[in-house]
Amino acid sequence: MDSAVQEVKNRLDIAEVVSSYLKLQRAGANLRGLCPFHAEKSPSFFVSPARQTWHCFGCSRGGDAFKFVQEIEGIEFGDALRLLAQRAGVDLPAYSPRLAKEKSERKRMQDLLELASLFFEKQMASSPKGQEALTYLRDRGVSDESIAKWRLGWAPGKGTALIEFLKTRGHSQGEVERSGLTVRSEGGVYDRFRSRIMFPVCDQNGVVIGFGGRIFGEKEGGPPAGGLAKYINTPNTLLYDKSRVLYGLDKAKVECRRQDSCLLVEGYMDAIMVSQAGFLNVVAVSGTALTQQHLNTLKRYSNNLTLSFDMDSAGDAATKRGIDLALSQGFSLRVVVMPQGKDPADVAKDAEQWKALVAGATSILDFFFATTLSRFDAKTAEGKRAIGNELIPVIKKIANKIEQAHWARKLATELNVPEQSVTEELKAFTAPKQEYQRGREEPLSVPVPKTRRDLLEERTLALMFLQPLCLELITDDHMAFLSLRMQEIMEGLRKVPSLEFRQLEGIFEQSTLEFLQYVALKGEVYESPAGGAQDMDREFRSCLLELELLFVRSRLDVLSQAIRQAEAEHDTKLLESLLNEFNELSRQLS
Repeated sequence: MDSAVQEVKNRLDIAEVVSSYLKLQRAGANLRGLCPFHAEKSPSFFVSPARQTWHCFGCSRGGDAFKFVQEIEGIEFGDALRLLAQRAGVDLPAYSPRLAKEKSERKRMQDLLELASLFFEKQMASSPKGQEALTYLRDRGVSDESIAKWRLGWAPGKGTALIEFLKTRGHSQGEVERSGLTVRSEGGVYDRFRSRIMFPVCDQNGVVIGFGGRIFGEKEGGPPAGGLAKYINTPNTLLYDKSRVLYGLDKAKVECRRQDSCLLVEGYMDAIMVSQAGFLNVVAVSGTALTQQHLNTLKRYSNNLTLSFDMDSAGDAATKRGIDLALSQGFSLRVVVMPQGKDPADVAKDAEQWKALVAGATSILDFFFATTLSRFDAKTAEGKRAIGNELIPVIKKIANKIEQAHWARKLATELNVPEQSVTEELKAFTAPKQEYQRGREEPLSVPVPKTRRDLLEERTLALMFLQPLCLELITDDHMAFLSLRMQEIMEGLRKVPSLEFRQLEGIFEQSTLEFLQYVALKGEVYESPAGGAQDMDREFRSCLLELELLFVRSRLDVLSQAIRQAEAEHDTKLLESLLNEFNELSRQLS
């Protein structure tokens, strides 16, 4: 298995792996971008193609390609290995007959949901009711190519058809229930989706993780599944969380990054029809409003969002919270305003009409100004106050202060009041904290504070990786001034004077190797002196000197305590020895 891991590493470039999830920009020999694991406005996430590693200097996470995929997908090493092996075209040997037979629960659920998707597709293609649903989709303007691309299907009306099919394929009733495909009632367990057009929901890699179902026709068997709601969705499972999932992202992510823009719609049909109209950077938020987790995902691809919703939904509290969150995190938002009574799926049937609407998209602030000013009288005191109450909270959320000042000035102009009045209201306004919590976003890890000695030793190593000849400047006398960990590292580095990481892998354990990769990357990003090799040599010697001074001062402190103890105990022989050492170190310090 170790050979398979190495083969995957050899075939894949970490820069390509990471850039498939987030935007990276060239920074010298490395690449950098906004960290996907914590909220930040200035990029502190770096990728080193030379060492095939990554590290965030903001939250202190880092590692290789496997570690990145584990972190960003929330999966174990085995699942990350399988995912990257498939991408690299590497066949993985079985760990053992037992482990080959027993798949992880996550993998079992993925297999089950893939079978369910194939079942629904088959029902659409071959059953009489499925053919009716297919005709309906075609009448709505959905092309056969889009039906195949989005893997649309049909859930039959029989109450347990899917359950029975999955059981014949080796899945237990418990597995089917845990996948979110069933619903319990007093009469037993039934298929959650019945008499519905099915929309498979995939993760960023195109793996089916859940479903959305649109009512069509009449239910024939079992109690109503979720009532007669027009759309129902898979409940939260091990794989599916509607507050995190963006429908169509697997198909749109490359185009979002290429265009540096993402088009956000509300429903499955909206996404399909807009994509069919040629706008391949479209994703949908289905079954929930825009959340912090959605924004964390979108930020990996673009900070430019174009929203499409009707005039009424702009006042919806949940929609408003999502927009406020996006503004507070520096997203640039534009709005495609739909004709009255129509949604993107209706308009996008005419690709040219949809294209014109997108071209006429307005900024979110212009949109809010227009809708708010149309609802209140800006000439009366009551109207001015109402308009301010609506727009001040929105302007307050704008992260960029220059942009915020622009809209504050515009509000003052529209209300015909001094700009200072608006500025004072902005300062006085405090957003309710509960609206802007990060939900289940992983907390920012707090690194253990480093001592001055830790930082100096890291800088010494960083300079050494930048200029391997510095290793020759380390003498046995210097070793005495270093920490035990640093002494062990230096002994190992002396075995590979070129400091090539491939050779170092056979000398150091994994934790030490990861630390060395971190300091090497830190050196390239932050530590490289501008004056070249000569300045690097001078800086390296300076670090060694300061480490020596720290050691001497620390030893003097220890001696001072020992001298006081010897004096208290009247141990003249020990006192004399301690004083001699103290005086000698004091001369060195001078």
